[in-house]
Amino acid sequence: MDKYRSIVVKSSNGGFGGPLTITPTEKQHKIMYLIAGGDRPEVVDKICELTGMEAVNGFRYRVQEEEMAVAVIDCGGSLRSGVYPRKGIPTINLVPTGKSGPLSEFMTANMYVSGVGVDEISLLKD
Repeated sequence: MDKYRSIVVKSSNGGFGGPLTITPTEKQHKIMYLIAGGDRPEVVDKICELTGMEAVNGFRYRVQEEEMAVAVIDCGGSLRSGVYPRKGIPTINLVPTGKSGPLSEFMTANMYVSGVGVDEISLLKD
């Protein structure tokens, strides 16, 4: 059995983007989350459970970008929503923020999905 498993992340009603397929590797095996208040959301727990990845609180610890398989944010604005897609890091936003703001050109359906809850995350079927 492989150490890591792939998932599919879809947007909910009112969300934007996706679906994203996240496939962790030995090199890219971390979920970096930046959540207001610092609490680890259920979405991150579910991703860890399904994929075998390691979660890191991005407000408390530095994560090397080349180790990130995905970023999880809760941004109702527009700037942070585009930062990680701009760097080529798939981004899951818990808030249903659409494509807007100064980095909107990077918020593409294959790099960004918003309005995500635990029900929008599933294992990739072979």
